[in-house]
Amino acid sequence: MTLKEDFERTKAEALAAFAAATTPADLEAARVAYLGRSGKLKDLQKAFGTASPEDKRLLGPLFNEVKTAIEAALSASQAARPAAADDAPIDLTLPVRAARLGSIHPLSQVALEVEQVFTSMGYQVVDGPHIEFDEFNFSRLNIPPDHPARDHQDTFWLKSPGWAESKLLRTHTSSVQSRTYQTTKPPFRRVVVGKVFRYEAVDATHDNTFTQVEGFIVDRDITVANMVGTIRTMLSAVLKRDDIEVRLRPSFFPFVEPGFEVDVRYANAEPGSRFGKWLELMGCGMIHPKVLEMGAIDPAEWQGFAFGLGLERLCMIRHGISDIRMFNGADLRALRQFGA
Repeated sequence: MTLKEDFERTKAEALAAFAAATTPADLEAARVAYLGRSGKLKDLQKAFGTASPEDKRLLGPLFNEVKTAIEAALSASQAARPAAADDAPIDLTLPVRAARLGSIHPLSQVALEVEQVFTSMGYQVVDGPHIEFDEFNFSRLNIPPDHPARDHQDTFWLKSPGWAESKLLRTHTSSVQSRTYQTTKPPFRRVVVGKVFRYEAVDATHDNTFTQVEGFIVDRDITVANMVGTIRTMLSAVLKRDDIEVRLRPSFFPFVEPGFEVDVRYANAEPGSRFGKWLELMGCGMIHPKVLEMGAIDPAEWQGFAFGLGLERLCMIRHGISDIRMFNGADLRALRQFGA
């Protein structure tokens, strides 16, 4: 039997097999027998590969015709097959599945509440660019050129052929302070809730991208007492407790003098709760005179305070969350716990 006759015979057998298949099992068996990896069509292809060049020119169109016809017969049989007995019936009387409503991300919830608290105290909500100049992120904040924060180990530095100087992803929202001092005459009150970026390892308490809340005010006769009252008001409103105790410890930040670390605890915390102990929450202080001078503000006439804290840390305290990675993750099981 010639190869041409093999082509014709296989085509006829395949068409007959697909036409005779009445069950899904029969149809699958026919598909494997003719179109499977070890099927008859594969055998014909191997035989065609050993033919002479002259025979290939003659038989090539016929082989393609046979293959197309067998595949078309399979498709036709699949389309014509009636529903099998084991196909699950559709009960049109069943109720539809209830649509799951989305919810606001916990960080967005707390950020909105923080902004509302500060606007009620006369603050204006502002923000600045994420890609920042060294001048606004460091120099105008009294951070010297040899400060560790400028190292590549702590900051994401950026370069572009079209830039006259390198830029960076802002490491704190204090850069908005620099821009505000340059363009705004006191008195003013501002609060920033925005993303910042640090070049550091990610673990349960640290992330390379997080949200910072920064509040600052410049006015006459501003004291540390004003700062403590503002911080206490904000924390009581956001944490929804009236037993919050605030403790200030001396610390150093280049852009404030004096500078403090703020610790908080709950006076009426449950026995054994970690909130019964002092927890470090934020840094703050009176705005450094040099920072005001670089913004063309006379420190002899105007004073101010500034503070900054991580919104994630505030949210973790409020909801009892132990891993900061939850906020930037995509685990809906965790995020749905905060739905309204």
